[in-house]
Amino acid sequence: MQQDIKQLSKHYDSLALSSFGRSLTNKKLYLLKLGTGPKKITVVGGVHGRESITSLLILKLIEDHIQKDNIANYKLDNILKEISFYFIPMLNPDGIEIATQGLTNINLKSKEFYLKANEGSNDFQRWKANGRGVDLNKQFPAHWGELKSKTEPHFAHYKGPRPESEPESKALANLTRQEDFAAVVAFHSSGQVIYWYYNQSKQQYHHDYQLAQKLSQAAGYKLVSPQESDKYAAGYKDWFIKEFKRPGFTIEIGEKNGDKSLPFDNLEQYWHNTRTILLTLAANI
Repeated sequence: MQQDIKQLSKHYDSLALSSFGRSLTNKKLYLLKLGTGPKKITVVGGVHGRESITSLLILKLIEDHIQKDNIANYKLDNILKEISFYFIPMLNPDGIEIATQGLTNINLKSKEFYLKANEGSNDFQRWKANGRGVDLNKQFPAHWGELKSKTEPHFAHYKGPRPESEPESKALANLTRQEDFAAVVAFHSSGQVIYWYYNQSKQQYHHDYQLAQKLSQAAGYKLVSPQESDKYAAGYKDWFIKEFKRPGFTIEIGEKNGDKSLPFDNLEQYWHNTRTILLTLAANI
C-alpha cells in the first residue's frame, strides 16, 4: 500500500500525501487529500484487519476520481472546487498485517497473547482488531460505557480499556476534531448495506435520511433502518453523528461473508457499486 500511494501522489500533482499518526508498531497512518473545496469529507478504510479490500477500494476510487473528467453525471472539476476529500486508506495496518500474514512480523506481544485473543486458533484470517486486540470501531466516545464487549483482548469484540485508548483511534479522532468535516464515510465489509442512523434528533434525522437514500440509490445498497441499528455502538460514524450533529455513513461492501475476508477477485464489482457514492454525497452535502 505504501508503494501504491507514493506512486499515486508522485504521479498526480493534485493529490497531497501526508500522515496523521502512527500505529502501535510505528507504521504511518497515511492521509491523501484530493480537492480544494472548503467543505471536507473524510473517507476511511482498513479499519478492521480482515477488511483490507476496503483499502484497495479507496485507492481505486482515488485514481478514478483523479483520472476522469466526468463520472456518471458528475463533473469532477466542479466537485473538487467545492469539496476536499480526505482519504485514509488504512487505519489499522497492524491488524491487516496479522490477518494477511499471521504473526510473522508482529513483535508487540507474545504468540500466546495472540493465540488467546484468537480463541486458540493459529488461523488469523478472521482477525478484526488492531495489534493489541482492540476493535478500533468500538473505540469512540459515543455511549462507549454502555457498549457490551469482551473484557479482554480479542480478535473481534473488545472495546479496549477506555475510549481512544489506541493510537490509531486517537489519531483519527484528533484529525476529525481538527479538520471540521462536513461528513464522514467509513468503508467496511460485508453485507451491501449502509448504516446512517445513530439517535439523531428529528431535524437531523430528516436531513440525514434523505441523504442516505441518495447514497443507497447510487450504490444499490440497502439502508439499515433505525430499528435495526445499534443504540449504543461507539463506532466512528456513531461518534461523528453524536458529537458533531452531521451525517456519517458506514458502507458495508460486498455480499455477506461471515467472518471471512471478501474475495479480492471481486474488487471491480465493489468499485462499480461504490463508484458514484462519494460524488453523490459531495453533490448533496
